[in-house]
Amino acid sequence: MAARRLPGGVRARLTTLAVLVVGSGLVAAALLVLSRVHDDLLESAKAAATQRAADVAQMAATGRLPPALPATDESNPVVQVVDSHGTVLSASPELRGLGALLGRRPVDQPVTAQIGRLPIADDQEYWVIGVPVETPAGEPLTVYAATSLEPVQEGTDATLSAMVAAFPVLIIVVGGTAWMLVGRALRSVEAIRTQVAEITVTELDRRVPEPPGDDELARLARTMNAMLARLEQANDRQRQFVSDASHELRSPLAAIRTRTEVGLAHPDAADWKALTRDVHRESDRLHRLVEALLTLSRADHGSGGAESDEIDLDELVLAEVEPLRARGQVTVDLSGLSAVRLRARTEQLRVVIRNLLENAERYATTTVAVTTSADQSTADLIVWDDGPGIPPNDRERVFDRFVRLDAARAHSNGGGHGIGLAIVRGIVGGHGGQVWIAESASGAEFHVRLPRHTRTHT
Repeated sequence: MAARRLPGGVRARLTTLAVLVVGSGLVAAALLVLSRVHDDLLESAKAAATQRAADVAQMAATGRLPPALPATDESNPVVQVVDSHGTVLSASPELRGLGALLGRRPVDQPVTAQIGRLPIADDQEYWVIGVPVETPAGEPLTVYAATSLEPVQEGTDATLSAMVAAFPVLIIVVGGTAWMLVGRALRSVEAIRTQVAEITVTELDRRVPEPPGDDELARLARTMNAMLARLEQANDRQRQFVSDASHELRSPLAAIRTRTEVGLAHPDAADWKALTRDVHRESDRLHRLVEALLTLSRADHGSGGAESDEIDLDELVLAEVEPLRARGQVTVDLSGLSAVRLRARTEQLRVVIRNLLENAERYATTTVAVTTSADQSTADLIVWDDGPGIPPNDRERVFDRFVRLDAARAHSNGGGHGIGLAIVRGIVGGHGGQVWIAESASGAEFHVRLPRHTRTHT
């Protein structure tokens, strides 16, 4: 179940969350402080009553107990001295004429009690302590000291009132501070969002401002700029691809149009057989180019739903080598061919082998050699030709789209359309493999490595 989100924007939600967290903490702290204040005031009142009872008990024990105890202010405890019969022998002015505070039975150890009220003051709670004592004559007495709990309640109420008055102020301060800090933090995010929203497909070279440091906002800005750089590169590649594809398609179409226009303009003088042959050749070139573009598009978008099969790599090589042998332009050396089984998409792997063989045939002087091998996890395909080789600076560039090296290097005059090796890299990458041009003493050596994804074939 999705978590319920607070209403409003991120700034409002974070501010509300901060207020709730701090407010909860303040309430908990206030309860603890209030409890501590109440306990401290109560203990202070009890200590005063206990000390007052002890002082009067000392007077009784030494025979210096007066018939009437001196008056005290309202904050001091009142005292009463009772004999074993419950007769009040001495008392504070406030308690004169009253019976024993805690009953007639004498006590043999200190006792305490909290009573609701005394006749001297209605609606006030008192805390009373009874202390046993003996006179010099051995008569047991009980000294009662009673202290009002009203100052305790008043002190607690005053503390609570101060907290209640301060709580809204603290909440306002916390909310305002959180709102300001969150707004300051989100200002950079809003600046990034605004600039990204303004960037169009024709302005992919623009970048968002990067705050200094290495916090989350700085990393977000760097990530956005890296994404914009990738989009710019992808857009540039797409534009270049469309431009190159248009140029490549224009050439055979222009040749077909020129030949047919000449034939139509001079029908009697035209060599219709040669014209038909030229049109067929250019249309075949056009067909192969369109098929290559479609294959490249499928490679860019993955397998296109094709299923992988258990295939024999060496058998695919043997099948694709036959057209080269039939054309007879080069000698094909298969002495390095060995049985290799792997899981791959059959038709796509055929395209890889065919494109590498056609590329090798185009540049070879006399010989093309194919080698296959495997270990526990990978399968290797190597296609070598004895041509002029490829300079190190061009070994990555040849895998780009519509890239042709020096035309004089080609064995055949026709050349290629410049995307065969790009298709190879796209298909191999889609299989999780790699393709590269390895160092070779002579010629060019293309190395393909694919994951086997199958049990070892024995």
